[in-house]
Amino acid sequence: MSINSDVQSTPTRSPFSLDGRVALVTGGTKGIGLAAVRALAAAGADVAICARTAEDCEKVAAEIEETTAVRALAVPGHIGREENAAEIVKAVVNRFGRIDILVNNAAANPQFAPMADITAKSFDKVFQVNVRAPGVLVREAVAAGLGRGGSIINVASIAGLKSEVMMGAYSASKAAIISATKTLARELGPAGIRVNAIAPGVIRTDFAQIIVETPQIHDHVVAATALGRIGEPEEIGGTVVYLASDASSYVTGSVVVVDGGTTA
Repeated sequence: MSINSDVQSTPTRSPFSLDGRVALVTGGTKGIGLAAVRALAAAGADVAICARTAEDCEKVAAEIEETTAVRALAVPGHIGREENAAEIVKAVVNRFGRIDILVNNAAANPQFAPMADITAKSFDKVFQVNVRAPGVLVREAVAAGLGRGGSIINVASIAGLKSEVMMGAYSASKAAIISATKTLARELGPAGIRVNAIAPGVIRTDFAQIIVETPQIHDHVVAATALGRIGEPEEIGGTVVYLASDASSYVTGSVVVVDGGTTA
């Protein structure tokens, strides 16, 4: 039996490909957010970078356009202010014509203290940025057209799965966003929108600086981790791509723990 050598095989699209999709990442100028922006762009998605400082957003957008074949947009804004949410989403849609992926990564933890000592101001800020702001951005993104095939990814924390001394309000806010993730998955599932959360362990970022750079705390964390080390932001970026892509098309309402075995 002969085989026709003229027959060309059709390349198979990778289930991890994000070609033609548009992603908005909050807190996208450093740490996990920056790693997510870079990973999404590498997978083919156009990316919008949101953070409070315009110069930082523009710097990351320039890097992405210089090093990849995708488009990038700087959308500075304070997600803790509800009136900014619609403006941020509108800017993304005006530039790219659509929004397919929302990564709610920005977070706050202004006070490292026993929960009984946390001020009302600090408690309110934590919930404003970590819980209310992602909810408002989801509302605005869905209203702006994030629909069937879309993916919403909330960056939570293992602090939302277990108690964390000195981080009570932050832990409570991450437990809340995990609960909200599951509810949104139920509510938006019929529209074909998937909603998942990532629960990182301790990652080497500015946000975790006090943990990483305080020897006693660092050594305690490392000793409790199966892999015996602190995680790197890039190790969360791959999980973001997975949850944003068709590779996770039947995954919604899930919490993906990426903690090096801390909770094992």
